[in-house]
Amino acid sequence: MKKWGSLFLSGVLLFSGMATSVQAEVTKDGWIGNESSLKTAQHSFKDVEGNWAQEVIEKWADRGIVQGNERNTFLPKGEVTRAEWVAMINRIFQYEEVSNTTFSDVTSSGWYAQDIAKGVQAGYIRGYADHSFRPTGSVTRQEAAATISRILQLQGSGESNFADDKDIQSWSKEAVSGAADKKIIVGYSNGNFMPNKAITRAEAVQILDRAFSTYGSWYGQEGTYGSTEKREEISGSVVIGTSGVTLQNMNITGDLIISKAVGDGDVFLKNVTVQGKTYVYGGGENSVHLEDSVLLTVIVNKQDGTVRLVATGKTKVQEITVQTAANIESDMGAKIDKLTLSEALPEKSRVYLKGNFETVNVVAKSINIQIPSGTINQLNVDDSASGTTVETNQEAKIISAILNAAVRMLGTGTIEQATVNAVGVTMETAPNKVNLGESVPADTTVQIGGTSKPVTSVTPPVTPAPSASGGSSSGSSGGSGGSTTPVNPGTGNGGGTTPTTPLPGNEYGSYDGGSYYFVGVESDAIPVTDAVYIYSPRSGYAYVSKSSINENDPVLLEEAIRQKVAYRVKIEANTRTALPVGEIATEFSSYFKVFAVDNENRASYIKNIMILDGPGKELKSQGMILSSGGWLNDHESYFIYFNTLIKAIDLNTLKNSIEISTGTEQPNYRPLGDGDRVEIVNNGIVITPQHNYGKATYIRLNADAVETLDGLFKNKVYASTQYRTFTRPEFIDYPDKWEIAVPVGTVIKFKANYGGDTFYFVYKDTFGTESDYDKEVTDGHGYKLDIPMDGADMTFEFDTKDLQPGEYKVTAFGSMSLYVKLTEN
Repeated sequence: MKKWGSLFLSGVLLFSGMATSVQAEVTKDGWIGNESSLKTAQHSFKDVEGNWAQEVIEKWADRGIVQGNERNTFLPKGEVTRAEWVAMINRIFQYEEVSNTTFSDVTSSGWYAQDIAKGVQAGYIRGYADHSFRPTGSVTRQEAAATISRILQLQGSGESNFADDKDIQSWSKEAVSGAADKKIIVGYSNGNFMPNKAITRAEAVQILDRAFSTYGSWYGQEGTYGSTEKREEISGSVVIGTSGVTLQNMNITGDLIISKAVGDGDVFLKNVTVQGKTYVYGGGENSVHLEDSVLLTVIVNKQDGTVRLVATGKTKVQEITVQTAANIESDMGAKIDKLTLSEALPEKSRVYLKGNFETVNVVAKSINIQIPSGTINQLNVDDSASGTTVETNQEAKIISAILNAAVRMLGTGTIEQATVNAVGVTMETAPNKVNLGESVPADTTVQIGGTSKPVTSVTPPVTPAPSASGGSSSGSSGGSGGSTTPVNPGTGNGGGTTPTTPLPGNEYGSYDGGSYYFVGVESDAIPVTDAVYIYSPRSGYAYVSKSSINENDPVLLEEAIRQKVAYRVKIEANTRTALPVGEIATEFSSYFKVFAVDNENRASYIKNIMILDGPGKELKSQGMILSSGGWLNDHESYFIYFNTLIKAIDLNTLKNSIEISTGTEQPNYRPLGDGDRVEIVNNGIVITPQHNYGKATYIRLNADAVETLDGLFKNKVYASTQYRTFTRPEFIDYPDKWEIAVPVGTVIKFKANYGGDTFYFVYKDTFGTESDYDKEVTDGHGYKLDIPMDGADMTFEFDTKDLQPGEYKVTAFGSMSLYVKLTEN
């Protein structure tokens, strides 16, 4: 809504503008609707039946703007006070922001104080020369006409055809003629206007009804509005006055107001353009949906709770200003150019930002910003934003952060570059590059992971190597999902997992090694409504497909694309590229992969991903993955995962919701150890023990520990089956290697971190069941050795003197593998 200047002389009410939501009480006669009456059943007041204004009185009563008193009367002939008039204007035109007032006769305890503060902020009222407002004084007809003319910017000639035109004061002549020309205010049957006569309640409702008809449209019934076949132009502004409204194929020439009356309900905009501003005063955590729409300026100001605003499809938003707690999401294809977290945000407010944003400006002080996923190209933290915390998950990325205040940057998200322009900045993870700003001394320090360091000495983190991972539940022979394809892929056996070569710290693991190359993805858990963002060191095509598709067979790939079980896009080397997973999936699945095929038809190694359910789906536990650190690191972790992205209900108590049982066939649960670590990553909970739990493990997650990002669904109790971790063997004489070449006759010494397994020394290409491995031993092609239960870290041997040269492996069912090439003496 527009804000107009004050154009009246002193002693006259001036009207127009905007305002914040504060409940106003009802006058003793009860004719102005309060918050509890925003949705009322249609009815007729006893004293308006047959009244000339009955229809409009009942219309605005049904819209929650006016109401009767406890005797179900409206008193249509009663005079309207200035305070009541201001309250009516605020309700109809949806003014919601407040300002300080200095009127001598308006105290904070008055029912009208907040409405008058809204009028002051909007710029449409001014008091008298003695600094009073006279809230209980009556509103005259010329004052009412002047008010409406200024709100609607009506231009009058200054001359009217009223018989008593001479009685209209000079300061209101132009305004009265403007309102009269639009037939918003009319004279009496005798031709008089009676400018100094107080307006009645019936007249007030009638005047405001005509004014709103000029101003715009009100959608107060649940339903879908707009043509399904063509785009319509809606002149003026639009107010959505209830939940469950869908606007489609509209071009709104004025403002769009999603009113408080929407409550915690939903509003949908589909292919809607708003040429003015969009005010979000209502909507719940399940949300205001913007689909294929264009909005210039959006102001989020819901006073009683968090509103979730989701931009999808081809939606483009030029600017969003957030004044209250909110969850802003920009899904695949949508574009939000600028988002400002305003100084109006109360301290300790929480804002979620998910998806892709061009620029985010943080002005608010001491707020909490949580970024579960997506990319912010530039984060600007104003010097007024001290005490603010920015939390990023692993799949979140900030390209550039300009830090002009003492903020805390927490979490494991990637910050490509940070410019420190303030003293007292804290970071949990070092950015890839840190610059010293011009506004601070050269010896300015930052806290990185609890250690104070000069800004100029901060070095970027090294991306860890991809690690072999998996795990098996009791009775199974293979690893479970989430493993990273190794650099030198050998053929495993009975659940054996080939270790991986450590890689340099390239972005998301994207790496070109000559004969092989890795792609990198920003997240391995993608909602079906989003895209997976992929990087490749080589140009070609990027693919997302079901795990059964052979990435090395071009004919089968083409057929998979035709059958919509694979999708591809062209990719340029080292360029961030979106792969929309919704092209091939509609719901949760843990069996998809991402890879690239370069211009010479060479496929990269794959990245396994989970495709998750989108918003609004019930939270369901999908199982647990046990991850081993690989051949360089035997530290284990457990991942309890769900069908959608999650957050902790209370991070401080999350660890208390998890219990562990080890070493028995029947679980005997106990709390986690003090040194055990618990965190939320993507769609699951990662439990990292200080010391490995052992070969066999049960884990239980109690109910109400986590919830969906929109807060609609909480978890139920999850109890795992028995998980048996991979045994990790290690060469005694070559402790830093997983693959060696030695002559026949060498005694291969090794140890294992767990006892109780049967280890084989057999040809590398041995497959099948335990019987197949035993047959190789019987045929003289290898050996086997039973390690006792208490044999962890003991030394064991295979003597190779009776074997032929060739490629062998040291392996067990449910273990990682070591590789031995026996050469001629």
